[in-house]
Amino acid sequence: MKVICEDGKGSGNKAAVKNNALAVSTACEALKANLRGDCYSVLSDVTQATTDDDYFYLKNDSNRDLVIYKIEGWYADAKEEISVYIGGTADAAAGSALTPINMNTGSGNAAGVTCVQHTADLAIAGGSVGALLKFSETALELGTFDFPAGIILTPGSRLHMEASLDGVSNTNVYFYFREA
Repeated sequence: MKVICEDGKGSGNKAAVKNNALAVSTACEALKANLRGDCYSVLSDVTQATTDDDYFYLKNDSNRDLVIYKIEGWYADAKEEISVYIGGTADAAAGSALTPINMNTGSGNAAGVTCVQHTADLAIAGGSVGALLKFSETALELGTFDFPAGIILTPGSRLHMEASLDGVSNTNVYFYFREA
């Protein structure tokens, strides 16, 4: 008996078999979002004045889920710890607005977010620590933290980061929006 697998879209395309296995092409959700022009990066570059400062704030202003899949950065102080808070209850009252860049240079889409950095404490109320990022004992060494399941900010949700030490920090946050 012969079985034919079609693409299910009525195009007439049939699945291929190579080396006795079904040949498939997959793309992860972040890549699909990037192809749609919905994948972004935002850089926070600040010098915190004191310890335990909330220095970064991100709020999902869109009507779709925002998924953070990677946070990376370097810090002037060795052994820096960054607490990533999810679910804050207040907006950032001060600081400098940040504009995320679209990771697809052919897209004109803008991220539907409010994003702020500050050299002083943003003093964001509420939230719970969803991740603790521990950086290298070597100052200025890049640390990368991947979140395979993503940190999901539903519409209206907030995330903020608190540095345990003062000093220079550079933090990149990579995120995308899920399809509606």
